[in-house]
Amino acid sequence: MLRQFRVLWIALFLAGYGLAFGDSIPAGNAPAPGSEGDTLTKVDKRMAYLVYKLLDKDGKIKGANLERGEKLFYQNCRGCHGTDGMRVDFTPTEARPTYLGKRAREDMPTFWYQMNFGDDSREGMNPFYDEIELDEMVDIAGYAQTLP
Repeated sequence: MLRQFRVLWIALFLAGYGLAFGDSIPAGNAPAPGSEGDTLTKVDKRMAYLVYKLLDKDGKIKGANLERGEKLFYQNCRGCHGTDGMRVDFTPTEARPTYLGKRAREDMPTFWYQMNFGDDSREGMNPFYDEIELDEMVDIAGYAQTLP
């Protein structure tokens, strides 16, 4: 949980920097990817990309192809989460269940993190950042926001 908080804080900082100082961090000041000065982890980069480039003001994923997202969801996610995303309750100890669609709509940073990097507290939720292309993840995330 602390790791997710740290990642979200860094992503929000980077997004705030972009809002205050322009559309992106100036390339002249950014270290080359993979260089000694590049201290952002893969987690930091993916979370910053979500907050800075993908989310609109209402927390919706921008630019998702929902038809392709549906196909990709069926191929990659349906086996565990069910066709409607309601096979797994993310809050089993609470009175009202939280299913995939609600998590995607109301807490996209957590949804995005878990889709990319898995979840050690849930058996079987493996990381997919090396298996599913980033543009496909965008489509899956957009589609997941349409589920009940």
